[in-house]
Amino acid sequence: METGPSTGHEITEFALRETGIKPEFIGIQDVRKNSGRLFRLLRERQPSVIVIDAPSVESVDVMALRWMFPGGITPLILCPSSLGECVEMAGTAAAAANLLKAPVFMVVEEGLQDRPEDDDSADDSSQLSYDEPAPHGADDLESEIITLERRLSQQIRGLRAGTFNPCPPELGRPEWLVISYGSTLAPASSAVAQARELGQRVSLLNLRMLWPVPEGDILRAAMGIKHVVVAERNLGQYTHEVRRLLPELAVVPAGRVIGPVPAELILERLQTTPRCC
Repeated sequence: METGPSTGHEITEFALRETGIKPEFIGIQDVRKNSGRLFRLLRERQPSVIVIDAPSVESVDVMALRWMFPGGITPLILCPSSLGECVEMAGTAAAAANLLKAPVFMVVEEGLQDRPEDDDSADDSSQLSYDEPAPHGADDLESEIITLERRLSQQIRGLRAGTFNPCPPELGRPEWLVISYGSTLAPASSAVAQARELGQRVSLLNLRMLWPVPEGDILRAAMGIKHVVVAERNLGQYTHEVRRLLPELAVVPAGRVIGPVPAELILERLQTTPRCC
């Protein structure tokens, strides 16, 4: 008996084909050697969705995604945290690629699971809009780089860069914030739930977009917060981006491991951060 797609890879491929875009899959370890070819797609204004197959988002690789294009140009990189989001974000990636006329990337980790709330997740794809910036003057390579950077940094309206789970009002004003992305959402959600049961005032921000850094979502979630725990499957590279945005807060990584980050480790990090008097 033939069964439907069941892995993040299979579900993403099926969902993208439904959008009319044929996806390209590359391993996360092959990003650097493909960067020149992918940059040509950007320069030639070719809409495409590149799916990064990632057993784990390891320390060097999460930054390799940020710096895959020359000139400091930051690609648009989405990161689903469940199988349901693979479907939803495939549509978002295809719509964004058509708006930007550029390659858009999805990081799809192994081991993604379904979540009950996936049934209620909204589809961004039909709501996206974008105003393309004007070219940057002179016809030379430097001006082209500036124009390309403007294209990718211009905000796409309607794209949800993150989902926010605020601290329940009955616990009081939150002092802690956990930031997660991708497969760390499941253990982060579990750790946050346990911390709240113990009376800890903590909110949870899950990032659906890694690059460009969703600064507005992070700044809004951190309002009034004293301590931030970043749960990520690497040695803490994204933590540095959060510290850059929140220099006055205590921002610590949960894990510092290459591989799955268990809920117990995130909870321990929450419980060992300084507590307000």
